[in-house]
Amino acid sequence: MKKKNILILMNAEKSVIGYFTWKHIENRGYLKYGFHKRIISYILDSFHEYFIRKTFLSLVDKGYFIKQKNHKQSYIYKFNPNPNIKKKKVIDPNRFIITWS
Repeated sequence: MKKKNILILMNAEKSVIGYFTWKHIENRGYLKYGFHKRIISYILDSFHEYFIRKTFLSLVDKGYFIKQKNHKQSYIYKFNPNPNIKKKKVIDPNRFIITWS
């Protein structure tokens, strides 16, 4: 029974990656999880929250999504069609404080 669930998850991941690549979702930038959840539920024709979240987190772990902390202490995600290419570190200009003395 467990092997069947793993195969379903693998097919779901391939379907999601294929659709996101075909639609060029990476050009939309960083988006909330809710946006990705709606698209994944449309692709898989499933509204089972646990399965959708599990699929999404599996893709995050594999590097297909870049996770970034939002200013509201939540996370936003960007689709990465090639997980072999890692995100470059960017220094936030708001971190530096200039004082004139």
